[in-house]
Amino acid sequence: MKTSWGYVAWLAVSGVVVVAITIFAASAYITLDMSQARPDLHGPVHYGLLVAHIFTGTVAILAGVSQFWPRLRARHPRVHRVLGRVYFAGVLPSSLLGIVCAQLSLNGLAASAPLTVLSVLWFISAVYGLRTARRRQFGEHRIWMIRGFALTGAAVTGRLWGLLLGSLMPEGDGLVIFATANWLAFVVNLLVAEWWIQSRGYARTLPSAALRPSISSRSAQSSASVA
Repeated sequence: MKTSWGYVAWLAVSGVVVVAITIFAASAYITLDMSQARPDLHGPVHYGLLVAHIFTGTVAILAGVSQFWPRLRARHPRVHRVLGRVYFAGVLPSSLLGIVCAQLSLNGLAASAPLTVLSVLWFISAVYGLRTARRRQFGEHRIWMIRGFALTGAAVTGRLWGLLLGSLMPEGDGLVIFATANWLAFVVNLLVAEWWIQSRGYARTLPSAALRPSISSRSAQSSASVA
């Protein structure tokens, strides 16, 4: 599979930006100092859940970035698979913890709604990504991984949207800016992901990819009946 230098450069730059922002955002929680937490909290239990969500999400982001590197998939498939397992090991608990943390938000439905929807979609994308990989439905797996990482990256783009909206509306309500940034973070990411899936023609490979398992199973059944 040929990969353009433009794609590689874009992947490298975006990967560095994503990793840098992720590490910066998570750094506030390394000391486990509850006073450094950005959202308002109910108490130590809420803080513990939030820290677990952030650090498992950080693992997912760092492992997920590597999954889109073409040479890693082509030349080191075993490493690709290992990092894929690490990615799912981060996403699955982080998404569930995200749902819990969203319900504990002290800022009401405006803050909890986008985080809840994001976390649910994130969990679903991980389940389908893992299922298609185990079934060796690699065309579908690629599509679900693109969607899944678009949702994973919402942790980064949400901060960028917040900075942009805050600069455009310096006197605006902080909660409105926060909620809007969180909605834009994953909705825009998913729209871009779907555009990427369609523009690269990944969806067109699904009918033949989905047909192979049924053909194989019919062949096995025929062999069994003959035996």
